[in-house]
Amino acid sequence: MCLIKQKLKTKKYQYLYLKEKLDTKINYLMYIDEMYDSYQEESPEHDRIYFYNHWLNRINKKYNYA
Repeated sequence: MCLIKQKLKTKKYQYLYLKEKLDTKINYLMYIDEMYDSYQEESPEHDRIYFYNHWLNRINKKYNYA
């Protein structure tokens, strides 16, 4: 039983770590867009970040980590 709790706790911290990294990256991209005050085409990096953000939100909805 203790091993299962430890595994779930580890998964939660992995989720929180990934979410924090992703939020930092999103904030950085928003800052860059705001600094240059120009509309740039959606890059593959934007698409990838928003895909992972959506993926993490689905995980959070399923397991309620945050």
